Amino acid sequence: MARALILAILCALAAPAIVHADDVGPQAIETYLERGRKLFDDQEYAASIQALAPVTRDVRATRAQRLRALELIALAQFIRNEQGAARATFERILDIDPGYQLRDTSGSPQLRAFFDDLKKQLIPNFDPKAGADLEHAAPTAGSAGKPVELEVRVTRGNVFDLVVATRRRGELSYSFSALTPRGDNRWRARITPAASSKPYVLEYYVEARDAGGGPIARIAAPDQPLEIALTPGGSDGARPWYSRWYVIAGGAAVAAGIGGVIVAATRGPDPGSLPPNTVTVTP
Repeated sequence: MARALILAILCALAAPAIVHADDVGPQAIETYLERGRKLFDDQEYAASIQALAPVTRDVRATRAQRLRALELIALAQFIRNEQGAARATFERILDIDPGYQLRDTSGSPQLRAFFDDLKKQLIPNFDPKAGADLEHAAPTAGSAGKPVELEVRVTRGNVFDLVVATRRRGELSYSFSALTPRGDNRWRARITPAASSKPYVLEYYVEARDAGGGPIARIAAPDQPLEIALTPGGSDGARPWYSRWYVIAGGAAVAAGIGGVIVAATRGPDPGSLPPNTVTVTP
């Protein structure tokens, strides 16, 4: 009995050290997201759902983090043919952001039809054919204090104006710069990030507007921006502002809110949500 009592005491002392899935702290949220993404990519869909579920319940997770987790869960449920569960999860997404656009890169017409049909039922006056489609050649690196050129191509829709919103990571507000039409439905902007003796990340998103100034499409979003890793300004041997190009497709979003989906076949900047497309990578 004495031995059993000692064992019970040791177990009781060790219990607080056990970390449960529900105990997700702020520093662990990105870890859970990355783990869930890897499991999803490895087609371990049930394990991915289990890994991501705590993020959707944790009040310390950001809006963007919850949306990322919920979409992966919904996609995993859809792939597992759990239609009811997928619908419920997609409804949670639309409760958070009625204008949410899927970030899924599979291009599945069944998934697109499922999601659009759900939006028609839940969002008044939703029209998947409205708005505009955009393509964006995105830089992956640059140098502080040196110009960065951004190009956007309008592939569908009547776009009156295009703007790019930029900010240094950690800042609350964005600065807006207009893109200039260059013919062949291509628009360009040349921005110069603030000089810095230390590396930092420049966040940005692109917004298309109609003649009345209303947003009709986005690439990325204010809470889910694209990122450019900047080296210190003026440093020797700095890498060119691009290391490779890849095409990002932007889609229409006309509803109570506007979102964006980045279509990317490889890991890259964490994008917003836009309709699926094909990623083209060239040297």
